[in-house]
Amino acid sequence: MKRRTFLLGGLLASGSVFAAPKKKAASNGTGLKKSSRSGLRAPSSAGPAPIKVPAKLAPELAMSGGVWRPYELNVNVSSTSHGDDAMLWIPIPMDTPWQQVTAINWSGGGNKAGIRFDPASQLHVFVAEAGSSTPEITLTMRVETRTRQFDITKRGTFFHESEEELDRNVRETGYQGTSDGLRRLADEITGRIIEPLPRARAIYDWVLDKALSGQCSAYEIALPPRTACLNAKGEDVAIAFVNLCRAVNIPARAVWGQIIGESRLSPKLGATGNVTKDQRVRAEFHTPGYGWIPVDLGDVVRLQQSEGLSATDPRLINLRKKLFGYWEMNWIGYQYGPGFSLPGGPDTGLAGLATPLATIGNPRAGRTSDTEVRYRIDAKSVS
Repeated sequence: MKRRTFLLGGLLASGSVFAAPKKKAASNGTGLKKSSRSGLRAPSSAGPAPIKVPAKLAPELAMSGGVWRPYELNVNVSSTSHGDDAMLWIPIPMDTPWQQVTAINWSGGGNKAGIRFDPASQLHVFVAEAGSSTPEITLTMRVETRTRQFDITKRGTFFHESEEELDRNVRETGYQGTSDGLRRLADEITGRIIEPLPRARAIYDWVLDKALSGQCSAYEIALPPRTACLNAKGEDVAIAFVNLCRAVNIPARAVWGQIIGESRLSPKLGATGNVTKDQRVRAEFHTPGYGWIPVDLGDVVRLQQSEGLSATDPRLINLRKKLFGYWEMNWIGYQYGPGFSLPGGPDTGLAGLATPLATIGNPRAGRTSDTEVRYRIDAKSVS
């Protein structure tokens, strides 16, 4: 069983595949490649390489707080027969000022395995080519996170986002409802409010008011086509918030991710050990002077449903106040959406990716399946 190990000091290498390393790269079986940002360091008994935040992102650490907390994330994929050539895709956490990947190790997958990158969604994905069966693979990652907290007194302490990126996140997509109807609804919600920060807050409060009172059909127009809103869901409220913000020209994006640790806010909002079913979608929006501001509508809905709380319960009121401008980082994000591209792969038709996926048949035009892949995801806090 072949094994590959990478220790990262910054962003994972962009735009290319990491192929199997040559034997002469290291006598101990460890493959090393140079990162596009800050390079890779050889393993040593001193522990993982220190985290280096890309220079342009460093000022945004003012929006984050607390110490870095390390976790280990293991993704185990079992062999599955598909009857045709298949490729396996496993998402890898993004590199940001509030989360960093410091080591990646994998075993299995054969020689045609490595990491690819989609710059639009910032998705790094581990790719393994297979024959008629998905190969057995164990992917182990060490990630570190720190609290992400919006501070209204920190105006100007962020890196200036490119116009291209802001434009991408106000653009209409196939994941929105009818644009005219969506715009009318967003205008009704925000009324005469002009500034983007209070406009986004009005949208946040409106979506949660409807979700917590069982009226999710009120924002159904802001959901992807053919999405029936029978009950409020964490993914739905995040996407509704994003699309309503975009409708009034506030750049916004959903972030697909995974719970990896216990919550300090409520036991119901965290998980450890087997986290195979603990995917979460969060959101963020951009305002001049403050940059990207985090929000987490999904956990508000999740706490209400898990504990059977009324919309006026003090715990729920306090949580919704806290989660406007705050992400508890017992969670890691994989990619921005809605919408993403598999680098070198077919169109998936999915809004986001947070679990292993198989593409079957033609590498660029084959069908995709997230149900025919047998996998388990485990996470734990490490010292």
